[in-house]
Amino acid sequence: MEKFIKYNDLLSELFKQWIKNYKEEDRERFCQDGIMIKYDSSIDVNQLWEYSPRRVVFMLKDCPDGGGYDTRKMLTDTYGNEKGNKNRNIKVKFLRNLAKLLYGLLEMSPLNVDGFNDKYVNKRMSEVVKCWNSKPFAFIESKKLAGGKKVSEKAIIDAMNHDEIFLKKELDILKPNIIVCCNATGDSIFNFVTQKYFIGKEAKIIGGDYILDNNQLVKDMRTSLWYYPSENVVVIKAFHPSVAADWKVLEKVFSPFRVLVKDINPSF
Repeated sequence: MEKFIKYNDLLSELFKQWIKNYKEEDRERFCQDGIMIKYDSSIDVNQLWEYSPRRVVFMLKDCPDGGGYDTRKMLTDTYGNEKGNKNRNIKVKFLRNLAKLLYGLLEMSPLNVDGFNDKYVNKRMSEVVKCWNSKPFAFIESKKLAGGKKVSEKAIIDAMNHDEIFLKKELDILKPNIIVCCNATGDSIFNFVTQKYFIGKEAKIIGGDYILDNNQLVKDMRTSLWYYPSENVVVIKAFHPSVAADWKVLEKVFSPFRVLVKDINPSF
């Protein structure tokens, strides 16, 4: 029988150590994460991840609703049939935009790169939903203790500094080659990955000002993708999926990724 790594099991063991890094009264707010488990129990996401040529991790700020939550189970009915069905069918903007990003990052190729944008994806929403529920991807909550709907940059930075060793171990276990850093404000998550996790590694930087076809500058759309050739890993600065217009959420990621696929590494 062919063997593959049980990534989520390794993460669960890591979380047992990680949670002890917090005061006892805070531990009930600790959120687990990793490769998203599918509703179809016949799908082994560990095996899918093992053989996926593109391993996408979304690094998010924190879990906003309570504590003791395991985001790996949010596509199942573990937390209620209604909620599971809603998550699987991407009824919420936050998940819908993540699903669109996942679809683009997995499906973009040198053959379709020129026309791959938000309009292209919006015409293929049935494929997006199918991808979301069948292809492997992972969540990492940068701040492991659940908070509220809003969280400050300082709180995220403090949490990542507090958990630096464990966050690096989580990335080591998952070994993603596409890391999407979804900050609501600031660049704390992107900076952690590029300045602390990949410290000392040389990167090719793709991005810059975003100019529309009519030569109009979109001020809040400056893009940034760091490609590490020695690691064959991409780190992308993204909007938080809920805080910008849908087309901006997609284009901030797709725009530099198109350049990577077309001009830098067509075999990625």
